[in-house]
Amino acid sequence: MLIIAVHKWKPEAEITITKEMIHGFTLLLEGKQPQGIKLQSTHMRSDHGAFCTWESPSKEELESFFKKFGPTLYKATEFIHVLQAFPATVEYELSLLKMITELASK
Repeated sequence: MLIIAVHKWKPEAEITITKEMIHGFTLLLEGKQPQGIKLQSTHMRSDHGAFCTWESPSKEELESFFKKFGPTLYKATEFIHVLQAFPATVEYELSLLKMITELASK
């Protein structure tokens, strides 16, 4: 499952968030994250935030990882399940076919 984590924190939380990010990235580098959870990319914002793309067995498992190792960052994050549209994935193609079938059934 592909998940975008949208992070937006208050300026006063910057040091705490940065420490949690150091801890989280260290766990990832050491391979100590739960099985199936993988960080694909991180894109920093200029307004105290970031967008990260994750692979995870479920949204709940990724949220649990954040709650345990980055509780302040977790509170400043929205987790959104997404489908990769380009280049197209099988999951995306199936979602289109299901949508077409539902529309045709009406």
